[in-house]
Amino acid sequence: MGFFKIVFGFMLLIGIHELGHAIAAILCGVKVKRFSIGMGPGFTFKNVPFLNELILSPIVIGGYVLLDNEALEQKSLWKRLFVLTSGMLANTILASVLFLIGGESLVRALVLPWFIWFWGWPLTFQVLTSGQIPIRDAVSGPVGIGGMMTSETYPYAFVLALISASLAMFNLLPLPPLDGGLMLTAILEKIIGKKWAQRIHSVLLVVGIVLLLSILVFATINDVAKLRQSP
Repeated sequence: MGFFKIVFGFMLLIGIHELGHAIAAILCGVKVKRFSIGMGPGFTFKNVPFLNELILSPIVIGGYVLLDNEALEQKSLWKRLFVLTSGMLANTILASVLFLIGGESLVRALVLPWFIWFWGWPLTFQVLTSGQIPIRDAVSGPVGIGGMMTSETYPYAFVLALISASLAMFNLLPLPPLDGGLMLTAILEKIIGKKWAQRIHSVLLVVGIVLLLSILVFATINDVAKLRQSP
């Protein structure tokens, strides 16, 4: 049962995020070429309405939506930002619904996800720099997140809501390939031109990939260490 909770949780959170991007792109007249829940090879379905190609991969800790980037780049800045923001927006809306299912009041369910999305990073940095919570206790990777999904401490829907809101917050970081980094590139293109914006994007992309891989490795090692220390 715990295995199915983990698989369903990752598929729901990632699928909703990517679906947010896809719906926004379609509304803005940008073609969706491929929609993938999971990473790597999987079951492929051709000629799916609106999504064209749908891939379901057993490696459920990732996902992506492949858009017609040339068409997207021709859209106005506001439409591009709408497409790039919609994944985070979808996760925030999902978190509100799940908080309600998990027993939270209507007001708290509506306010909490937006608070986490917009104020999560400032509060996180404040807590970490103050030393109130050690970094090893504040960072969780796929293993730790899977453990949260199977925990009986809080309702399953509440845990998924918290992770969904945190996913929106995490994607707000202004580093490619995260949504926040792509938003920053789109804004820089408008201010300093595409040539210089792409140069900055290339540098930030390397920094972002190295940072994300470092966080993933650290978090995974940290999660495994916590499991070995638990009774």
